[in-house]
Amino acid sequence: MKKYIKRIVKAGNTVEITKYAVSGKRDLTGESDSDYGAAQKEWKWKRAEDSCRWYLNENFHPGDLWMRFSYPRGVRKPPAEIKADIEKFFKKLRRLYRKAGKILKYIYTVGIGSRGGMHFHAVFSEFDSAKIEELWQDVAGTEENPYPSVNTRHLDRQGHYGDIAAYLIKNAKETYGTENQIFGKRYCSSRNLAPPKIKRVEVKAGSWVKTPKPKKGYYILKDSIREGKFESGFPYQSYIMVRLRI
Repeated sequence: MKKYIKRIVKAGNTVEITKYAVSGKRDLTGESDSDYGAAQKEWKWKRAEDSCRWYLNENFHPGDLWMRFSYPRGVRKPPAEIKADIEKFFKKLRRLYRKAGKILKYIYTVGIGSRGGMHFHAVFSEFDSAKIEELWQDVAGTEENPYPSVNTRHLDRQGHYGDIAAYLIKNAKETYGTENQIFGKRYCSSRNLAPPKIKRVEVKAGSWVKTPKPKKGYYILKDSIREGKFESGFPYQSYIMVRLRI
């Protein structure tokens, strides 16, 4: 390796660095065709989680909502009906935000657990959570149980939300690519999300530092340093820096 690419992703309070070789010896030894196919699928999920994390970090802030919705106990619906309910919910939700003079931003995924229960997880821009809960209950409630469960948390001040991105993508994996798939994307989001700022620079060096150091005013997120191989066989290193709170 005589040079490598350094990708810099700025998203909210975070800066993510990925260094990867673009030439030299690749390591694909011991991989069968089936192994390679499985690795490609996992990389697609990794890219989806990366993208979800970047958009969360760039667009959402402390006080925004992290919510979980479900149907009443025992209610099981086919994917088409679940999709219709969620679309109805979002139609009403947009109206609710607009009436309050607020901008709705969101990211969500939908999954169906092993017992057939639907799990709908979403991050919303700041709003009165009680009104959102009532809206879902009006859509999903039944005569026997008009108030299905809604769990609400607020985003904290840590300034990075990779754990939420991982959870959202894990939820999507429950149905994606199966007959129970609800939506065609690995995660769904509003169109008004600001994109992260991504830059790539070429570094002329034969290797990178094994233990990276944060830039001034940042710290490296614990356990975020990764070393491995892309599906192409070339090595990479990645880590996440978070702005220090003042």
